[in-house]
Amino acid sequence: MKFIADVMLGSLAKRMRLLGFDVLYDRALADNELLRVALEQGRIILTRDTALAARPLARGSLLIASDHVDDQLRQVIGHFSLSPDAALTRCSVCNEPLEEMSRDAARDRVPEYIYQRMERFHHCRQCDRTYWQGTHVRNMGLRKGLP
Repeated sequence: MKFIADVMLGSLAKRMRLLGFDVLYDRALADNELLRVALEQGRIILTRDTALAARPLARGSLLIASDHVDDQLRQVIGHFSLSPDAALTRCSVCNEPLEEMSRDAARDRVPEYIYQRMERFHHCRQCDRTYWQGTHVRNMGLRKGLP
């Protein structure tokens, strides 16, 4: 399942990406462009904009009810019966799939205390970020009773 989030849902897009969901997000996309991309790529529109959600071409979109990212995430996961079990498979910034990287390769890319504590690291080839499954990933959303 692929998504595209409107300009009001940047935090939701980032959170969903960290949980492994494919979510396009570009603040520069106007509504017509967002609709075009969604239709061309078969993406579900996530929006807080009632006018956008009501447009005929936005059929199948999900109007997000809350201003709070935890509630937004809960709504999306519940509505689509998603299983957030693929954490750290997508870059939270650019949405590209992450690749596992060797511990040795991560040594100069992460703080020393992280290197000493963690065994597995991931890398985004697109934007060159390094990821590891710290407490921020383990605690994100799931501790708040998400389905």
